[in-house]
Amino acid sequence: MKKILSIVIPAYNVEKYLERSLKSFEVKEILDSIEVLIINDGSRDNTEIIAKKYCEKYPGTYILYNKENGGHGSGINYGIRYATGKYFKVVDGDDWLNTEELPQFIDILKKTDTDIVATDYLCIRDGTDEVLQEKYCTGSREQYGQVADMTKGEVRHVIKMHALTIRTSILQQNSIHIDEHCYYVDCEYITYPIPYVKSVYYYHKFIYMYRLGRNGQSMDIKSMQKNRLQHRRVLDSLLVFYKNLENIPQGSRRYIENCIGQVVENQFQIYISMGTDKTIQQELREWDTSLKKQYPQVYRAVYKKSITLLRKTNYRILPVGAVIYKIIKK
Repeated sequence: MKKILSIVIPAYNVEKYLERSLKSFEVKEILDSIEVLIINDGSRDNTEIIAKKYCEKYPGTYILYNKENGGHGSGINYGIRYATGKYFKVVDGDDWLNTEELPQFIDILKKTDTDIVATDYLCIRDGTDEVLQEKYCTGSREQYGQVADMTKGEVRHVIKMHALTIRTSILQQNSIHIDEHCYYVDCEYITYPIPYVKSVYYYHKFIYMYRLGRNGQSMDIKSMQKNRLQHRRVLDSLLVFYKNLENIPQGSRRYIENCIGQVVENQFQIYISMGTDKTIQQELREWDTSLKKQYPQVYRAVYKKSITLLRKTNYRILPVGAVIYKIIKK
């Protein structure tokens, strides 16, 4: 029986969280329809032992791949290489899926033939399981239960990794490859396949449970400050990808601009959080001026009012923004 969904779990030192993640897929009625590819990225804890327990219990569903450490992107690349399911979904090793909704979700994937199925997700506080925020895959409620045409500009909101389930053949047949040994590559994963995507189905259920507040999480602002050169590396890769786009529909191009625009906004967030450093203001000015010159469409795809205000003042209010940012984040 062909698998309907390949769930790929890049896992590095997640012994504290992996049990919950793997158990969330343990639904008898769907085990024959899914495969769970656990990509052990050179973990030094008990990640492998926990994964093996599920592989031995469900050998036709859970599959373990051990590899040298290569970062989150290498785990996704491994998954793309070995996935056999009709659809492909990445679940980080410290996150999980909504067990109660999985049977109906698999049924939807069996029936649909769209390139992407977009779903809602919840942000969950680490340690308490408090729901911090409900995240929706579209801002237009009328799109739920409908198919949107990417090429015609009908997909107006960026579909984040946690909301994305994509046809496996799109990734494999177009040699989608994500940067390795680098953080923040989720942005590449959701952007690189878009030239090959036409249809998106919107499913109005919370499927993904996204853990927030874990110490050392890459999207924590202190981690982003520390790894800001890696964030720039990913942004630069995305801009090169954009520069080399040829003969794609305007709707797809505009969507890609919005994807990269959100990465630019994250880069601004790093600069703003460090804005009391005098050298940062000059670095930001030079970087954003270069962006405007080389990639004007991406430059204009940034919509945050705080960034618009920074640009209008020639970044002079950056130190003030940094102080306000620190107050808000306390």
